[in-house]
Amino acid sequence: MGGISLGRVTVILLLGRAAGYALSLLASVVLVRSLGPDRLGEFAYAMGLTGVFGLLPNLGISTIVMRKLARDPNTGAGVAETALRAQALVACGVVVVIPTLAALLPIQPVPVWYIILAAAQLAVGSLSWPYLAAIGARSRYDLLALSEGISGIIGTALILAAALFRGGVAAFLWVHLASAVCAALTARRIALPHLPTHGNSPPRLGDLFRQGLPFGGGALVQSLYTRLDLVMLGQMAPTGVLGLYSAAYKPINMATSFGGTVAGTLFPLMAQEPSHGAPVAFTRAMRGLGVVGPAFALFLTGVGASLLQYFFGSEYVPAAPILVILGWSVAANWLYAPLSISLQAGGHEHAWLGSLIFGTALNAAVNFWAIPRWGGVGAAVATLISETALLVCGILLFRRRLRVSPETRTAFSILCAAVVGALFLAFVRSAGLSPLLTTTGALLLYGGLLVAFGVIGYEDASLVLEWTRQAFLGERRG
Repeated sequence: MGGISLGRVTVILLLGRAAGYALSLLASVVLVRSLGPDRLGEFAYAMGLTGVFGLLPNLGISTIVMRKLARDPNTGAGVAETALRAQALVACGVVVVIPTLAALLPIQPVPVWYIILAAAQLAVGSLSWPYLAAIGARSRYDLLALSEGISGIIGTALILAAALFRGGVAAFLWVHLASAVCAALTARRIALPHLPTHGNSPPRLGDLFRQGLPFGGGALVQSLYTRLDLVMLGQMAPTGVLGLYSAAYKPINMATSFGGTVAGTLFPLMAQEPSHGAPVAFTRAMRGLGVVGPAFALFLTGVGASLLQYFFGSEYVPAAPILVILGWSVAANWLYAPLSISLQAGGHEHAWLGSLIFGTALNAAVNFWAIPRWGGVGAAVATLISETALLVCGILLFRRRLRVSPETRTAFSILCAAVVGALFLAFVRSAGLSPLLTTTGALLLYGGLLVAFGVIGYEDASLVLEWTRQAFLGERRG
C-alpha cells in the first residue's frame, strides 16, 4: 500500500463524502422545494432516463486503469494516456446516443432538449473518471475526497443561485452541466502530479475497449438496474407519483454511495491479493457494513415520515412507506458491495455481470407487475427483492470463485438483532410515543444485542477512533 494506511484514507474519504452528502441534501431540499412534485417529476425523468445509460461512457476504461496501476503503480503512462483519449471519444458519442434513444420511446413526458442537457452533463462529468481512477489506484482517497469536496461546494452554490433566481427545470439542468465542467477540471488538476510518467508503449484503443468490455458491461447493467424503477414509473404512473418516489430516493441514493465508498477502497487491495483467502480489511468492511446497514434501515423505519416532512414539506409525507422499504434495500446493497468489488478485482467480472443481468431482469419483472397495483410502493418492493437476490448471488459467487465463505455466525447474529429491533418499533409505535424516542430505543436494543452476541466490541471502537485520529492529524503510516 505504499505506506498509506487504508483505514485512515477510508475515514478521510467517508468524512469528505459525509460533508458532500450534507451539501447534496441541502441541494436536494432546495431543488424539491423550488420545483414542486410535478416539475420535480419532469426533472427526475430527464435525469433518471439519462441515468439508465449513466455508465454508458464507462466502458470499463477507468477500472482497467485502476487495476493496472494498482498492480504496478510505477508504470502505465501509456495506459493512462490512451484511457484519456478513449474517454473523450466516448463522451462525444454519449451526447448523441442518449437523446436519440429517448426520442424513440412511445411517451415523451418532457421535452427532448431536457434529455440533451442531462446527457451533456453526464458526458462532461465522465471526463474526470480516468483521473479519479489513477488517484484511487494509489489508494490516495484523501485526494479523491478533496476533489469531490471542491466539486460539491461549487455545485451546491450553483443550485442555490438557480433557486434564488427562481429557475425552472431547464435552469437546474444547466446548473448540473456547469457543475460537471467544474468537477472534470478539478479532478484533472489534482490528479496530474500523480499520473505515471513512464511505462510500456500506449495500447491501441481497440485493445483497451476489449479489455474493459466486461467492466463496462457490468457498469451499464448496474446503471440500468438502479434507474429502471424511475423510468418504468415515468411510463406507467403520473408524474406526481414519480415526484414522491424521487424525493424518497434521494437519501437512499446518498446512503447507497456510502456503502460503495467503503467497498470501493478495497479494489486496489483485492487486485493485489492472491485468489484464496480474504484480507483483514475485507472482513472488517463486511462486518462494518453489515452492522450499520440494518441500523440505517431501523432509523428510517422510525423517523422516515418526520424526515420527509421536515426536509421536503408535508406534501411528501405520503412517500414515507417508499422510503422505509428502500431503506431496508440499502442494507442488502451494502452487504454485496464488497463482494462485487472483490470479484471484479480478482478477475471474475464476467460472473458478476451475469448476476447483474439476472437482478435487472428480476427488477423489471417485479416492477412491471407491482407498479400498476401499488405505484411507488410497488417500485420500492421490486428494488428490495432484486437487491436481496443480488446479495445471495454475491455470496454464492464469492464462495465458489474465491473459495472464501462469509462469516455466517456474524450474519445470523446481525439478522436476529435487526428483526428484534424492527419488532420493537412495530409494537412500541402503537403506544403513541414520539418517533424519535421509539427509534432511539430500537437502535439501543439493536446495538446492545450486537454487543451481547460478540459482533462488535471495544477493539472495534478503538480501531475506528485510531483511524479517525490519524485522519485529523494527517498521519500516513499504519
